Amino acid sequence: MADPGDTATNGDQAGPDWYRQLVELSPDAATIVDADGTIVYVSPAVEAILGYSPDDLTGELVSEYIHPADRASVSETIEERRVSADEPQTVEVRTRRADGSWRWVESRVVCVPDGVGGEFLVTSRPIDQREVRDTDFATTKERMRMALEGANLGIWDWDMVTDEVERDELLTEMLGYTPAEMGAHLRDWEALVHPDGKQRHNEALTAHVAERTPYYECEYRLQTKAGDWKWVRTMGTVVERADDGTPLRAVGIHQDIDDQKRAELALKEERDMFTDGPAVVFKWADAAGWPIEYVSENVEAVFGYAPEKLQTGNVRFSDLLHDGDRERVAKEVAEQRSNGSNRLSPDPYRIRTADGAVRWVMEHTKIVDEPAAQGYLLGYLVDVTERKEHERELEARERKYRNLFEDTRDALMVLDRDGYIDCNERTLELFGLDSVGAFVDRAPWELAPQTQPDGTPSKDDAFEHIERAFETGEAFFEWTHQRADGTTFPAEVKLSRFEYENEPALHALVRDITERKEYEQRLQTQRDNLDVLNRVLRHDIRNDLQLVTAYAELVAEESDDESTGEYIETVLESAEHAIELTQTAREMADVMLSADDDIEHVDLEGVLERELDEVRSAYPDAVFTVDTEIPAETVRASSMLASVFRNLLKNAVQHNDKDVPEVTVSATAQEASVVVRIADNGPGVPPAQQDAIFGKGETGLESSGTGIGLYLVETLVESYGGAVDIEDTDPAGAVFVVELPRVT
Repeated sequence: MADPGDTATNGDQAGPDWYRQLVELSPDAATIVDADGTIVYVSPAVEAILGYSPDDLTGELVSEYIHPADRASVSETIEERRVSADEPQTVEVRTRRADGSWRWVESRVVCVPDGVGGEFLVTSRPIDQREVRDTDFATTKERMRMALEGANLGIWDWDMVTDEVERDELLTEMLGYTPAEMGAHLRDWEALVHPDGKQRHNEALTAHVAERTPYYECEYRLQTKAGDWKWVRTMGTVVERADDGTPLRAVGIHQDIDDQKRAELALKEERDMFTDGPAVVFKWADAAGWPIEYVSENVEAVFGYAPEKLQTGNVRFSDLLHDGDRERVAKEVAEQRSNGSNRLSPDPYRIRTADGAVRWVMEHTKIVDEPAAQGYLLGYLVDVTERKEHERELEARERKYRNLFEDTRDALMVLDRDGYIDCNERTLELFGLDSVGAFVDRAPWELAPQTQPDGTPSKDDAFEHIERAFETGEAFFEWTHQRADGTTFPAEVKLSRFEYENEPALHALVRDITERKEYEQRLQTQRDNLDVLNRVLRHDIRNDLQLVTAYAELVAEESDDESTGEYIETVLESAEHAIELTQTAREMADVMLSADDDIEHVDLEGVLERELDEVRSAYPDAVFTVDTEIPAETVRASSMLASVFRNLLKNAVQHNDKDVPEVTVSATAQEASVVVRIADNGPGVPPAQQDAIFGKGETGLESSGTGIGLYLVETLVESYGGAVDIEDTDPAGAVFVVELPRVT
């Protein structure tokens, strides 16, 4: 049809467009119709079918040539085609001949690609001439073969179930192979794809198979039998699918575009050179030192030299070259000339400007031979100084990052979907490998045991993590690796997506967490041991102490000896103290075994009132007063909040030196917290001891206890995000201040 971006009309048919040749050789009439039904192109076959020339119909409304009784069905077919853009529609209609009669045709309607200049492509064939068409098929096939051969095309047919591929001889000869050498499977073809084009090839094919694109098209290089690389364009489509959408068969073409592609790349390279900076044209004598015979006027703006001072024929261009580059440039030019090339393009070099500065240039020169005279060199220099400076910055940055890459204590590596690309020295040490090559030869799952600790196959797990990182940008997980000697180690792995040589890749950081895992195991063992101790405190020791208390009370009831009664009283007091101690120790163990998620919303009023009732029963001789009404507030705490108030209330009585211990409780709700004060009339706590009173093992003033109760208080309150402090009262006593986070 027309080139992309052009309007396909019969007045614009020039150019070696093999697609147009195929259409114009077809006995079926091909018509392009725009959105309002105007014919913008029709193939020559219309003359044989209806008697019109293409020019007769171009610009006409297609509806004028359709039988009135069939126009509704045609409109309906077109509307269905607009809704189901991927499905062609077929309709049988009567069309008017040039002599006014009607002829039945079968028309197939498809949407045309963007840029062609129309909306629908309609291919039509007469229904009453199928036998003739079948007779002419062999002739048409031969014509198509000749057209394909002339266009350097090869045809392929891929059985996607068996993976077998049928190829014609044109395709295999294109690369210099015999059909047997090419192989009969898709993998044989893929083995010839240049590494730079594999991902592009695979992505284009995958996208079409997944029905994300209407057809498959890709340009890439293939290796010929001679070992060099040839550019080809592959186009194809899936032509058969199962009921569930599974692709079964695909057909397509390979086109030899090597000459065209290389010309395009050369032109692009040349254009890129001119976009890098201004070009200065030179003509040099083909003699030692390359005397300058001509230079364009812009040489002064670019390099600072006046043209007339350079183009005398006495100034040697080699004298303008930087001393460090002169010998190299001469050697490269000599090598290129010895290879028989008439074009010279040495690597970028430096020249000195008129003011002594240095500029980087890229040279493109042609050798011009004149039979009757001495030849000369004609070329141009492009100032690429900014580009070279940018390259040096990139090189310096790369060296910097390479140093960071190598100096880090973690294993770092780069990978893509095909496997590892690079790694640092720490990676080799961690996995026990000798070289980067030995590392990148292994797939990620080959550096791991068959399964991960949870039983998942390492290969499946690796694929899942890698795909998640490519899709979301990163992945963080724990993974068990395996060294070259077969030993394993746990690691934290972080995968981060980035661009590597203009392609998506992953940066992997692997940190050996063996020591951390061993420490966590030791902590777990300690927690298990503490749990056992907690159960002993809860049951065995407490039960024995309660038994001691019961027998001591029984002896006290049956003994009339006063001295014996004093001993028994001491036993009872000590047993009671020991019971309280086991309870505090048990609560301390609960705190150490608890997790952060044990924190909950607790009713402060209910907890504090219950503990007041308990201590009033336990200490009937003490006076407990609630100074203010306890606010009905909810605080952030745990089920062990009661232990905080129990220990503080008992502490106010047990460490009191007055005949009648007095304890006053008050509570005040603030904006973000609730403050509870527990004051007593005891001896107080000296300022020097107030900071240490909550320390583990501190017993307070004149006390024979362990001090673990106040340590438990501070531990619990701080775990809630609160604080506990101590204040003096006047004239005596102490006030314990507990501040708890208020739930708002």
